Amino acid sequence: MVIVQLRDLLFNAFHGIHEEEKILGNEYVVNASMAFREKDEVIEHIHDTVNYAAIYNIIKKRMSIPTPLLETIVMQAGNEIHTVYPHLKSISISIRKMHPPIEGMQGAAEVSWQKDF
Repeated sequence: MVIVQLRDLLFNAFHGIHEEEKILGNEYVVNASMAFREKDEVIEHIHDTVNYAAIYNIIKKRMSIPTPLLETIVMQAGNEIHTVYPHLKSISISIRKMHPPIEGMQGAAEVSWQKDF
């Protein structure tokens, strides 16, 4: 099994259910992991693996669309990744909202989605 991961992708975006989030935005950290079974003993060509630049572009595009729920974003991004790479056996994506608008809260809020195919 080969696992391709993108870690600590940083975005400023306008997701959330509160009006101020839609205006001020927030900082987000995205992590993604994709697993697949290798066809050959050694992978030597990009078409035999997952192009992480393409994965980054899918995530970047999805993060640019303001959306009320982080759950929607991780699920849609994951399903789009699987459409492009149907040989994937599993996908895991998490989005961490660095400064959630919750009075008195120190820390981040995170939503994760994992699916096996």
